[in-house]
Amino acid sequence: MLDALYEAPASAASEFAGPDLTASERRYGGPLRFPESPSPYVVSNFVGTIDGVVSLGVHDGTDSSIISAHSAGDRYVMAMLRAAADVIIVGARTLEEAPGHQWTAEKLAPESARELHEYRRALGRTGDAAPLVIVTGSGRLAEHVALTNPAVPTTVLTTNAAAPIRAEFPLVNRVVVPGGGRMDGDTLVHALVDAFDPHVVLCEGGSQLLGTLLAANRVSEMFVTIAPRIAGRDDGHERLAMVEGFAA
Repeated sequence: MLDALYEAPASAASEFAGPDLTASERRYGGPLRFPESPSPYVVSNFVGTIDGVVSLGVHDGTDSSIISAHSAGDRYVMAMLRAAADVIIVGARTLEEAPGHQWTAEKLAPESARELHEYRRALGRTGDAAPLVIVTGSGRLAEHVALTNPAVPTTVLTTNAAAPIRAEFPLVNRVVVPGGGRMDGDTLVHALVDAFDPHVVLCEGGSQLLGTLLAANRVSEMFVTIAPRIAGRDDGHERLAMVEGFAA
């Protein structure tokens, strides 16, 4: 078991009965495989406090690390999910609030890069790493190393009402869907299918992006690390819950 903060999920992934476990899966505590699905198998990954807060409003890239108390288990599970993904999606706000970050498995667990690559190959994934897709209805993006010097192929998924992003960030591809403002979950997933034909899509946030996918019933599995912390909320601290913009 990774550490005291992590318990392996009872999910479709744990029902896999295939070949011998990879080194990553042995470290994880069991198989982490995803079932075949006629549509993309969308998984999300968040770390939150006991009272459901996933952001303290810290904007220097340390927000989730503060919440998780720098949990090695949380980081390793996130690295495995990145290694397992065909494509990783994040919202524009998540990008802005993680300055200097690159969305690769090795960024989270550099000491385990070799075993993570072996795990990725065991799952039959193509390429050394999953491409990154940044979702923004408005097209307004902060300057970020993932846009100016991307570590993986990077695409901005936006609407035809948005600014011409490729002119501003020439190393980034652009996929455009009709409309303006916030796009719905079905439109988002259809665009991913057209551009990448993915088997596993990993959503790393934010809360609005996850809410969009949940509203369209597009989330297959959710990974959540519960940190032993209480964050609280008051009038001076509007803190995000894991799902925003959608009420069941």
